[in-house]
Amino acid sequence: MKKIKYLLLILSLAGFAACEKDIDRELPSNECSILDIRLAGQLGRAEIERIDDAQGAVTLYVFERPDFPWGEVEVEALALSVHASADVAEGDLLDFRNPGRQARIIVRSQTGKQVLWTVGLKPYDPFYVGVWDIVDVKIYVDQNISGNGTGAWETSMGGSEFGQFASAELDNRITVELDDEMVDGKFTGRIVNDAGADGAYGSFLGIYPGEYSADAPLDMNPRLRHLLPAGESEWTLDLATGQMRISKNNISSTMTFSRDASGSVFFDFALPDASGDVAGNNFYDNFWRSSWKFSYIVRRAE
Repeated sequence: MKKIKYLLLILSLAGFAACEKDIDRELPSNECSILDIRLAGQLGRAEIERIDDAQGAVTLYVFERPDFPWGEVEVEALALSVHASADVAEGDLLDFRNPGRQARIIVRSQTGKQVLWTVGLKPYDPFYVGVWDIVDVKIYVDQNISGNGTGAWETSMGGSEFGQFASAELDNRITVELDDEMVDGKFTGRIVNDAGADGAYGSFLGIYPGEYSADAPLDMNPRLRHLLPAGESEWTLDLATGQMRISKNNISSTMTFSRDASGSVFFDFALPDASGDVAGNNFYDNFWRSSWKFSYIVRRAE
């Protein structure tokens, strides 16, 4: 009986040792992901999404230009899961000559599993990048917002409602620069509001008959001056919303862009709701409480 128990003990220990070896052994990898990819002409980093067990999607942005070589886009770098392989290698060319501007890469794992990755190129026109001369600076007012009147109008910073205080802004030059790399899926860069030939920035002080004067103006600077700060600021652009967040000294604003048929570009700032602020006793008091948008209207510098 003792011999039988001893034999069973030996067999159990042998089995345990075998299990230990199985645990230590590296199992074949089942991963078949694209971790990173870089194509010639690419803007920023790729957006990579695993859709399901058999499909994935990669979105890349390129500058929109007529001579982009859609049929021969070189793969400059391709990073895959450990032990995975692909039917495309660095130096190969991808063909995007189709309506969807898409190409395919098949990635296989060490175990033979495969995932079909769709690579899509999106043309992007960063028309706001460059050096701009200011044509006008406007504030937009709608009395329906504050509920004190129904008038709606726009006022230039060079107009009489701002006297001479704001006109110094009109000779400024704005420079927008774009970084090479994206951060967390967003474009980044710098924006410079240069003072121009007069070396001065506008001060947004309102002069309105019957209530405000050059000696005692309505100070709109807290509402407007930080939107496009003097000097250099940092920015990030969310491609999904088209909103540029401008930041300087821990103060931020949000800018969007538009263009008109004449070639003018609008740097637009939506103003926060001020309809609940304390009202004054004059028609023009609504200039603060009813203002809803502020715009720099610019043209490309020659």
